[in-house]
Amino acid sequence: MTTAKTRQEAAVEALREAIVDGVYAPGQRLGQQELARKYGCSVIPIREALHQLAAEGFVVLNSQRGARVAVFDCRTLEEIFEVRMVLERIAAQRAAERMTPQAAERTRGILKKMDRPDLSPAEWVYLDWEFHDSLCACAEQEFLRKTISTLRRQMAPYLRLDLAKVGTIEFGRREHRRIFRSCVRGDAEAAGRHTVAHLQRTVQGFIKYIRGHSK
Repeated sequence: MTTAKTRQEAAVEALREAIVDGVYAPGQRLGQQELARKYGCSVIPIREALHQLAAEGFVVLNSQRGARVAVFDCRTLEEIFEVRMVLERIAAQRAAERMTPQAAERTRGILKKMDRPDLSPAEWVYLDWEFHDSLCACAEQEFLRKTISTLRRQMAPYLRLDLAKVGTIEFGRREHRRIFRSCVRGDAEAAGRHTVAHLQRTVQGFIKYIRGHSK
């Protein structure tokens, strides 16, 4: 028999995945009764799941308006990227110091997939996630890897903007290869520097796009 805790964990996983996949848009209301009917459970595990997702930054809870998918403003995006720059610079430096030939081959395979000209935004987001996670795996610091992954998951709805207009894909391909080549050479300083430059350019593109479409 499924326990209440298991139902809560299943609800958290399902809701988080739906938010990341864009099923629920930023700012969209999340009604407990509707979610309970959709996922075939009572409102109790849904309520607990919403509280957990609020703690993770995916959901905002308001006593008057209920639960809604989190909406990041430009300042919030800047703050998230500032933290990511610090953490992912460390991950890239550690990856350069510890990358094995086998790990390099796996990462090279990810980059090859990212060169496909017909990638959808969802495919690009997934492969981009795989690339950065492959570097975190090389760093062999699991807490660092999990922390970076949580930050990236919180941004997933925004990574599904019109990436071609944001200018992420073409620049991203070149920047990823610079980071990767630095890691293969064992150049930790360059790997960290290129990672920070990549994230700086990315956040600037997102902010410019968001401000231009909020007028």
